[in-house]
Order: sequence, then C-alpha cells, then structure tokens
Amino acid sequence: MNVDLTKVKKVYFIGIKGVAMSGLAVICKQRGIEVFGSDVSEKFITDKILIANEIEVFENFSAANLNCQPNLVIIGASWSDDNIEVAETKKRNLPWITDSEMRGLLSGEKKTIAVTGVHGKTTTTAMISYLFSQAGLLPSFLIGTGSVPDLKSNAGWGDGRHFIVEGDEYVRSKTEKMPKFLDLDPAISVITSVEWEHVDVFESLEAIEKAFQQLVEKTKDLVVACGDWPSVRKIISQTQKKVITYGFNEDNLWQACNVRHEYNQTLFDVKSQTLDLKDFRIKLFGEHNVLNALAAIIVGINEGLPVELIKNILKNFQGTERRFDVSENNGVTFIDDYAHHPSEIKATLSAARHRYPDQLIWCVFQPHMASRTKALLADFAASFADVNLVIFADIFASARETAQDITSQDLAEATKKYQPNVVYAGDLNQAIDYLKDKIKPGMVLVTMGAGDVYRVRDKLIN
Repeated sequence: MNVDLTKVKKVYFIGIKGVAMSGLAVICKQRGIEVFGSDVSEKFITDKILIANEIEVFENFSAANLNCQPNLVIIGASWSDDNIEVAETKKRNLPWITDSEMRGLLSGEKKTIAVTGVHGKTTTTAMISYLFSQAGLLPSFLIGTGSVPDLKSNAGWGDGRHFIVEGDEYVRSKTEKMPKFLDLDPAISVITSVEWEHVDVFESLEAIEKAFQQLVEKTKDLVVACGDWPSVRKIISQTQKKVITYGFNEDNLWQACNVRHEYNQTLFDVKSQTLDLKDFRIKLFGEHNVLNALAAIIVGINEGLPVELIKNILKNFQGTERRFDVSENNGVTFIDDYAHHPSEIKATLSAARHRYPDQLIWCVFQPHMASRTKALLADFAASFADVNLVIFADIFASARETAQDITSQDLAEATKKYQPNVVYAGDLNQAIDYLKDKIKPGMVLVTMGAGDVYRVRDKLIN
C-alpha cells in the first residue's frame, strides 16, 4: 500500500508493546501524529516508554478500540487475521501496513544506517545512535530494546540527515516471509554476525545467508561486516559493493587488538591499513562488545567524525536495557541479559566470569521458543561452562509457534553432560521460590533469556 506519512494524522498500533512497535509509536508521536495502540495486559519492558510519551494503550484487543478512527493501522509481526483487531481493520477497509513497512517508509526519508546481524545489533545500533547524538548530528534512531538510558528512549526522530535503525532479519509477518530488513533502504549496512538462527523460519544456515546477501545488494554506499564469522565472509565474497571488514582476525581491514579487561571498563586498540589508534575505552564487558564498538567507530569515521571525539563519546556509553544489566542488592550482584542463542549465552557468561573471576555465579536461563531449543539443543547444553550452577525455567511460549515436543527438562538433562550442577525449576515463580533462601551476599545471579525471565531478578531484589 502507498502511504504518505505527511498526510497521516492518527495512527493505531496493533501489538504496540513490542520493542520495535513501541519505538515506531514514539517516532510517530514526535512527528506530530496522534498515536493509539493495543496489546495484551502483561507487563512489558516498553511500558514505561509508552507512558513517558503519553501514548494511550488499550489493554487487550477489541474491535471497539478502533472507534478512535485511525487513518493508518500498523500491524505487529506476531498478529494476523485471527486477531480481532486485525480482522476488524480489514473489515472496515482501514489503510494498514506492517511494522516492517513502516520502517521502510521512514528509511526512505533519511540517509539510513541499517545495523544487522543475528547477535550484537541492538547494542551496536544504540552505540552509533549515542555517538551521533553526542556529536551533535541530531540523528533519528530506532533500537530494538525497551530503553537506552543514555538516549532516554528506544527511538527518536531528529532533524539530522541520518536514520540509524536496527535491521531485523526475522520475517515481515506470519504470511509474508520476506526478512524485515529488506524493507529498508540502507546507504550503510552493518553486519555484526551471521549463523543459523530463527530456525522456525530459516530452514538452514544457507537460507539465512541468502537473506543477508540480498541486504548487501540493496545497500547503496558501504557494507561494514564482521569478517570473523565464516558466514559473513561467504556473504560478502560475491559482491561488488564497497565492503569494510572488521574483527579480531588479522585478515580483516580493521582489527581490534590488545584488549584489556578491567573491573569497570574494557580497553582496546584499533588498527587499519592507514591508522594505528590506541586506548579506546568502553564501560561494557566481553569481547563481543569490543567488536560492537569497533563497528560504531568505523561508521563514525566514515561519516566524518574525528577519532578523538569518537573516543571521548564512546567511553561514556552505558549500554542498553537487558544487555548485561548490572544491579546490586544486599550484597548480591544481579546481571540481567537478553541472550537466548548459544553464542550469546557463552559470550555473556564469559564476560561475567571475566568480571567476577572468584565469585559464585548462578544462572537462571529461560529458553525462548521451542523450535530454537530443539534445533540447537546440543549447542545450548554446552553453553554454561562459566557458571557454578544453571537453573532452567520453562520455555517461554511464543505466539509465533505451536507446541513442540521439547521441554526445559530435556535441556537440563542434556546440559548435565557438560555442567554437573543443573536444576530444572519449573515456571518462573517456582524458580523464584527455589532461589529466595539460597542466594547469599557475594554471589552473582544472572537472569537470561528473551522472554520475561527478568521478573526473577525484580522479585528477588524486592
């Protein structure tokens, strides 16, 4: 559908609490559009952003909600014709598009920097957005998390020429299987990582590689790609586009080297064919975040920012919500993290062990999606070597899939091959009951997963 956003006065979001949907709602509000939306009644990490922006949210779905008479409806990727509001939208012939198409419309208005990859894209998008904001470039941005403390939001629409957007490789909707990032019109694409993920829609590694190859060919000016990943090397090997590779390996055009882990910061140097830059500092932990910062540095330099300015800005970046979120209470250190894929789990727990080398670290893991758990079971099982105990909660049920023949008990049994201290707890309330009289001062408790496992931390802190 052709939509002229300048003519839209009132927009309605079905599934407004999603991280991308809430960000799009914020952008619409900042553009002077009246915004409404609906979602399930459960608490989401985006609730506070919607409240802060005074966006009216209907709890639960009802045909009557659409009586606000929107002249555009945005439908979130999780919802289809079996949702009463989606059906009512079509019955009333209201103009509608997917959230992915909305990103595409915004992308057409600015110089778009699309940050993609199966891991690291949220933090990298936030870093670049913070860098450009602090440098006075007044960027627009859309980041797939509840909030970025340094930016006071997960989205914004600025007067500058850049739109920095997290590019999602997942499909546009239940019926349209095109990856969402192909709706974007990127001048610059960043690819942080590629391996098999979203096993419910990509039947193989080759299928996900093909999607990223299409993104590379859509990119107008520059691809910034982490060459440490074999699949990324494969994706860029056939293209005639301008590509800058980065990583730790010496065959990349840009390399991070001499990484030093300190208790409250990570230091590293950067080398390219023409530059030898010393002593970058970030407040984030883990080698994966060094690579995220290196991508941001390359993009910043490409867009004309001086190296010393980039250094001074990045050293203050605090990270994003649910990405190695550290808090302390009664002597217990809590880390909450969104990691939900074996590579992410290993990277996050390795960073935790680096930072707390001598402390007892327990991890509560809530798997996200049965299909992912089943397809990557062996990899998940081998991911918890850096902790003293792993506690498995039940799989977070996704609206995207029907029941599968796998449980967290199966994952617990598989993990015992690699990690002797394994507990299957049941649901999150049972995990809380298990922990409440066992956590002690001096311990580190990691809550991990893409569902609502952060409720364990919140309950135990309170």
